[in-house]
Amino acid sequence: MSNHSSLAIATPDITRDKHSLFALNTNAVKAWLGSLPLANLGEATRLLFQALSELSHTQCKPKDRYEILELIRPHVHHIVKGLSQHYLNKPVVLPEKTQKIVLLANTLNTQLATGYCQAFQNLENENRLLRSKDAMASCLHRALTEHSRILLRTYQLYRSSHSGFWITAHKIYQAALAHKTRKSKVSDSVYGDGTVQQAYLRLLMLGCSKTHQLPQRQIEEVYGELNNWAAYIELRVDKFESCVFLFNPTEDASPSYRELMQRAPAVGWLGINTKPLLSQSGGLARSVTPRKSSHTITLNKTIIDHLSIAWDSATSRTAERTPCNDPVLVTVGMNTTHFYVANQLDFQNFQFEHDHNEDSAERFQERRIKQAGSWNRADGKDTRDKETSVPVNYMSDSAMESISYSLPQSSSTTVSPDSKYEYLRTRILDSSSTGCRVEWPESTKLRIRTGELVGLKTDDYDSWRVGVVRWLRSDNSHQIGIEALASAATPYSARLIQAGLPVNEYQRAMLLPGGTIAKGPLLLLSGVVGISEGHTVELLRPGHAMRIKLGEMVEQSNAFKLFRFEDIARNPIKMDVPDADEVNNDDFNQLWDAL
Repeated sequence: MSNHSSLAIATPDITRDKHSLFALNTNAVKAWLGSLPLANLGEATRLLFQALSELSHTQCKPKDRYEILELIRPHVHHIVKGLSQHYLNKPVVLPEKTQKIVLLANTLNTQLATGYCQAFQNLENENRLLRSKDAMASCLHRALTEHSRILLRTYQLYRSSHSGFWITAHKIYQAALAHKTRKSKVSDSVYGDGTVQQAYLRLLMLGCSKTHQLPQRQIEEVYGELNNWAAYIELRVDKFESCVFLFNPTEDASPSYRELMQRAPAVGWLGINTKPLLSQSGGLARSVTPRKSSHTITLNKTIIDHLSIAWDSATSRTAERTPCNDPVLVTVGMNTTHFYVANQLDFQNFQFEHDHNEDSAERFQERRIKQAGSWNRADGKDTRDKETSVPVNYMSDSAMESISYSLPQSSSTTVSPDSKYEYLRTRILDSSSTGCRVEWPESTKLRIRTGELVGLKTDDYDSWRVGVVRWLRSDNSHQIGIEALASAATPYSARLIQAGLPVNEYQRAMLLPGGTIAKGPLLLLSGVVGISEGHTVELLRPGHAMRIKLGEMVEQSNAFKLFRFEDIARNPIKMDVPDADEVNNDDFNQLWDAL
């Protein structure tokens, strides 16, 4: 590292005179990149890793180093995108091999960022008349962008940034301030054109977005819009009372809410004012369309609402957490949760056809059939065989019941219903009136995501509770935050009705009692497509059938929809009631004797 550089970060020592893979000029690098076996992900990754590693230790002119990195950068991003299939949309608990792939992807981005920092330091040491200010600004912009890609990957895996990450990003921006390049515009065809300050704010705002409450795909979508939104956000050196976030750029920490700061800001601190973005007409929704672009990008309203809250002010908890260490059974997804809420009654029992020739009024009468008998006798309680359960030490690694999803191919033996589903044995770390924090077992390979429907069975409740995963964290231990939707639920099957006839297959559904979410009964549907407000739906369960009209959608996630509804099969009969003065007593004389 140069002792005279304004970019005060360590860079690799120069120990080589030449590169083993190509000559240090753009023509040679282009030829080498053209020969990369991109169809072979492993070999191409190995070669790019070697090329960047050697380049960081090789003596090279500043301009040549910058131009070589610009040629290699798109190929690195192509390779890293290919690597992402190994760790995205996977279980939270990643196997060791997958964690090494994540480390490799981070290393490739880090190598690029380090290379650009080296190029900046070399350019800075050149004669003032010879060095290119645009190239210096581009180096800082690229370095911040590579760091933001590392942070995005870290948050998509619900982890915290590694030690030294934030202080490095702060130092890169401080170098831009020293050379007055923070407002220099830089072209980036991959992640969006913008200034150095926009690249810095994209990084900062990603750290302020409460990404542990968002699914992986939505975190990526937020990142894609941050470059545009950063143009509306102020990075201030004073008037901190108008800022939502504050931070000290000399410390290895991300911005924090101003209300939560434990000390008064000092000289040199920076503040982030998001009000110019949130206060414009339409707020975030209006700024989704990039400036000077005919392309309109639409984000899910759920994401817009989430960010509007996260970037407005610190929110306090609605209920106090109580530490605990209680055992709990957890089901994941509608299918498994429905099975246990239904007292382990197979879904086939919720699918039966009506005789459409019978009177329509009788079709929706309460019916008692054989299947209903066992339901009523169970009284909605958990009837698993307690004596066959394996005792678990909840202070050690959590265990999970080993269940196979696959049906036997060479045997005609019928698989019992409960062998198709699995629940996790784990423990509740703390709880409140609105939900709980649960440890996610290391042993499970089940996928979990924010917005997922879950079931909870604890000793203090006779029935299974229904909840939704609100956040994930996967640092030293794996944890999920669950908001309780209902302390009990009634399972049904549901199918769409049009012109009086069913038009699609049965899907699982549950009726939830109204509570903190909304007043009145609510319908929880498993499907996120095909059923919308205003649709007519037929609900069935052993002993009962009803037709309802869906009203307002109270909540929607990537796993379920929650509606209000009206039971249209039991509408009261409308009767005309005459005015009391118009009633003729003679009309009632014939009733007196009968009464």
